[in-house]
Amino acid sequence: MATELYAGPVDYLVFTFDEAADFGPGLAAVLQRVDQGIIEILDIELIARDADGAPVKRSFSDFAGSCSLDLSVFDGVDSGILDADDLTAIAADLTVSEVAIAIIYEERSLALAADAWAEVGGVELYAGGVDIADLAQNIEEGNN
Repeated sequence: MATELYAGPVDYLVFTFDEAADFGPGLAAVLQRVDQGIIEILDIELIARDADGAPVKRSFSDFAGSCSLDLSVFDGVDSGILDADDLTAIAADLTVSEVAIAIIYEERSLALAADAWAEVGGVELYAGGVDIADLAQNIEEGNN
């Protein structure tokens, strides 16, 4: 996690695309955020479905020929955080020719600020995400 005193919110992102798509540029952007200390990757998994709709985990090496990024950097990143129910839910939204990338990550962009506040006695009260639909509705309704 970010530091001993502060752990940022843990979130996830799942994208789906045709299995022939080049998802290298997106992964390169993820790696940049990791290198900058903005996020910490806790799990990355590639999920597809078989003809019966059951989830199938795919390996990054399966896509080496169609990806513009050297995918060997992602060898062993699957930590198993996603359970069978998660994989089934993701696979249910896929067609047989699609693959999903699921990334579970810790948001670390405010870790240094949080550490500084903790050092002067501050205590984290709340942390978490905001539902985008709720945010959009509040903006639309003028609830500031």
